[in-house]
Amino acid sequence: MIGSGWLLAPYTAAKAAGPAAFLSWTIASVATLLVSLAFIDLAFRHPMSGGNVRWPQLASGPLVGTVVGWAVFLQAVYAAPSESSAVVQYASGWLPWVMSGESLSWAGRLLAVGLLAVFCTLNLFGLRLLAAVNNVVAAVKVVIPALTVILLLASGFDSSNVDRGGGVAPFGVSAALTAVVGGGLVYSFTGINAAAVMSGEAKNPRRTVPRATLIVLVGSVLLYLGLQAVMIFSTPAGLLGSGWHGINLKSPLAAIATLLGLGWFSTVLLADAVFSPSGSLLIGIGVKGRYTYGAAQNGLLPAALTRVDRRFGIPRRALLLNVSIGSVIVLAFGNWKTIASSLSFYYGLSYAAVSVAVTVLGASTPVEKGWLRRWTTPVGFASFVISGLILYWSAWEKIRIAVPLLLIGFGIYLVRSRARAGSWSRIQAAGGWLVGFLVMLVALSGLGSFGGTGLLAAPYDSVVVGVLSGGIWWLAHRSGLRHQHRLQQSTVDLPDNETDNARSTA
Repeated sequence: MIGSGWLLAPYTAAKAAGPAAFLSWTIASVATLLVSLAFIDLAFRHPMSGGNVRWPQLASGPLVGTVVGWAVFLQAVYAAPSESSAVVQYASGWLPWVMSGESLSWAGRLLAVGLLAVFCTLNLFGLRLLAAVNNVVAAVKVVIPALTVILLLASGFDSSNVDRGGGVAPFGVSAALTAVVGGGLVYSFTGINAAAVMSGEAKNPRRTVPRATLIVLVGSVLLYLGLQAVMIFSTPAGLLGSGWHGINLKSPLAAIATLLGLGWFSTVLLADAVFSPSGSLLIGIGVKGRYTYGAAQNGLLPAALTRVDRRFGIPRRALLLNVSIGSVIVLAFGNWKTIASSLSFYYGLSYAAVSVAVTVLGASTPVEKGWLRRWTTPVGFASFVISGLILYWSAWEKIRIAVPLLLIGFGIYLVRSRARAGSWSRIQAAGGWLVGFLVMLVALSGLGSFGGTGLLAAPYDSVVVGVLSGGIWWLAHRSGLRHQHRLQQSTVDLPDNETDNARSTA
């Protein structure tokens, strides 16, 4: 949960929205809470590993399952580049040549690629090393950020920064909304589903998943709000001469510590800024390699990627594919903010699919067997609507790149469905609401005020997106219920070979 986001997201949010960044964190926190409740309820009803892909497919059919699976694969290849870019960016405190403006220089990008190669190599030798490193890194990740909030606020709290920077919302509310995704805030919460996604391997998921998820969420929200307060109230007044857009800090928190006379703590931050994301990078490469391995098992990727090393039990080919594509991403973008915001879009899409899954699967089991009970439908509905808004607020610049990449997932689905033609095709056609959802996002983003033509002005564009998202949720929920009914009928009425297909898809 606490990776490179704590080092850079408060800075990018302050730079984009000024003090209104607190609104950005509030929206991101509420959205994360809602989707966390959905994950908890799904893990409570149907504990399984890899549920972030399997629950949407079980609820909405193979179309949604395939596209969400592709989005999860994109998460896998974007995750490691975001961490390696953060490591190198903070290392610029010692190695200034790794930065060129606000992006990595070519030398910095090559160094980030080198880190990917080194940590991929370490991952090829099994899980024992990962477990040992994670125990140490987890403790450091909590202690150092907490000390950062305490020491920097105590050394340089200045409430007049709000006026110097142009007021509470110097760039308007829309800037705060865009920062939710564009500033990497959604990215900073992306570890929240870990307990639920691993629920199939937990001894008592009905007890441990809710507790682990909610404790981590509350602690992370408090930490991120504290770090945002540091950026707003402890930034030296001399840096705000050109407003919040004008601040330019390569290693933000370490630079502020130095300017406040805490040179020794600046050194600690620079060291931890390299250490903590490195630990996340080491763990993340291994975990995301399993994402790609799972996608290959589901038929999204070539079967060759399902091969596992006999000695160490590692899907080496899946790891190597992720790192290879990740290296291209680092070389192409070379900027933490760009990589993190792109990654956030794919998380937001998978969260929307999970929000539908919790209401559909909740309707198929008695109310008393769920963790949310009668709140299942309201939570799923609210989570879907706010997911739609967050995806829209990510702005046209991100949507026009992210959605075409998802078309690859649709292409894979069409190839797979063609191989399963026949009476089973009606079940395969379920989930068309996802097509409408993405078309709506692209069309309104192009016409709206978040990087579009502005034909649909704020705040009316957000209202329209919210209303249409609610309508799409209703269609998705109804489609999911019909899919459940057809799936049950298919196991009775279809020939044996097609019945096997139906069961395997579920």
